[in-house]
Amino acid sequence: MAKTSAMTPHPSPDELEKARNEAEDFIRSSRDLILLEAGVRILDFAGSHWRLAIEFGKLIFEVWRPGRSLRWRVEGIAYRDDGRLGLFVCKPGWRGTSALELRESTETVSLSRAGGRSTLRQELLGFLRQQYPGWQFERVSNRTDREFSFSAWYTRGLARRGHVAWAFLALSEVEQPPAADAALAHGLNWLDHLRETEERCVVGGLTLFLPAAAIPLNAHRAACLDPAAPEVKLIEWPVAPDGFHPVDLRDFGNVATRLTPRLRADPRNTRGFLQRAFGDPFEGVELVPGASGTSLRIHGLEIGQLEGRIAPQFYWGLENRRRKYRTEEQEACARFIRDALALRSARSPDSRHELYRLQPERWLESLVVRDVSQLDPALRADHVHPQVPAFSGSDRGVIDILSVLQDGRLAVIELKLHEEISLPLQGLDYWLRVRWLNECDQFSEFGYFPGLQISKAPPLLYLVSPAFRFHSTTRRIVRYLDPSIEVIQVGINQHWREGIKILFRRRIHPEDGHDLHEERQRNS
Repeated sequence: MAKTSAMTPHPSPDELEKARNEAEDFIRSSRDLILLEAGVRILDFAGSHWRLAIEFGKLIFEVWRPGRSLRWRVEGIAYRDDGRLGLFVCKPGWRGTSALELRESTETVSLSRAGGRSTLRQELLGFLRQQYPGWQFERVSNRTDREFSFSAWYTRGLARRGHVAWAFLALSEVEQPPAADAALAHGLNWLDHLRETEERCVVGGLTLFLPAAAIPLNAHRAACLDPAAPEVKLIEWPVAPDGFHPVDLRDFGNVATRLTPRLRADPRNTRGFLQRAFGDPFEGVELVPGASGTSLRIHGLEIGQLEGRIAPQFYWGLENRRRKYRTEEQEACARFIRDALALRSARSPDSRHELYRLQPERWLESLVVRDVSQLDPALRADHVHPQVPAFSGSDRGVIDILSVLQDGRLAVIELKLHEEISLPLQGLDYWLRVRWLNECDQFSEFGYFPGLQISKAPPLLYLVSPAFRFHSTTRRIVRYLDPSIEVIQVGINQHWREGIKILFRRRIHPEDGHDLHEERQRNS
């Protein structure tokens, strides 16, 4: 799951001012901006007026031009890189936070990135030749090679002197956040490829040259690699004028995290409202507690939200089209819910409809949560928590599913429906947070796993995906992890909407070669 940076729920004047200054700095320093909401292009900035103002303790962003005016309350800065600024925003009349992005036009950004990659390659080679006289720098490239999963995001190469060598991989500041997120995964893949193919030398390690913003995430991950494996070093790039020093990984690996209290829904209150409003409790709709009320979902897709107990307010529709319920809309709203129940189902009459296609991972999550023991009989079906918010500093992480084994050991379950080279390391991010929270006894303090004695053993990490959707590098990357991190790979059927079936379940780290699914079937 992606990490984000947000202001605290009640930001101070200093935090609001900092967010306003950062947004203003981006807008004033950019050109050919376009505005996207929920991924949809809504406005060209050229010829528009805008303002960012703090009003009554809230940061307001307005954009207007003849015949059109838009206004949002800014909740936080989601990300910033060369050519893009992401904002968490709330729009008047909506409930919940959505994504707003200011982006330079594709033509401008493409030229910037192409130039940045060429500059990086030239400057990096010049730096290496100066710092390492007598070494040869070979196989230097940033060309894409899909066969071996090499990306154009990075400049990669081999430093060799005689029979001694090390791999390197560098990232430019102009690349998008996903490139920073995947840097260590691509680096390990490159290192492993060289160790398998190089016959002239022994490749003894990997050095990553990364922008400052990419260091913390990748350092936390690198600190959890097997100390017996080839050494991985991180160096900030561009190098500071006073010289370069590898990042001290001893300062990383313990991710101080804070947990939000476990929320509970009162289904009677919500079902009662639905019965009174529509004459139907809509039993097929899932009720999920939230900070501001109860979320109504169908297979993980939110279709409405009920706020308040004494005078409940109901908001219905999909996120980018949600509106407050009025009695004269009773028939339209009830029809929308019934249509959503019919369309978002395994036997949907229209599998191309947005209600069917939106948020497929949330759909899978909803099926897993109903009975997590279908992934592994060792998991307790009566103790499972989806979408657990865990904050580290200003970063907000959401654990897909948190559960517990029969022996009291915690389990982190990471779901993915498409090939993702960073899947093992994204799972590691949440494994680190859960380990820290457990060591600090925060789960019992905040109402998770009531009545259970939670083991202090390191959590178990489950990677779950359709069997043929695991990235080809998954096992290659996992084997570089510290032996204390136990990883179970679970392959499910492609047509999981019709019911989850386990095709294989195996421990891939520390690797023992056993298919746990077949083994448990034989023993049952």
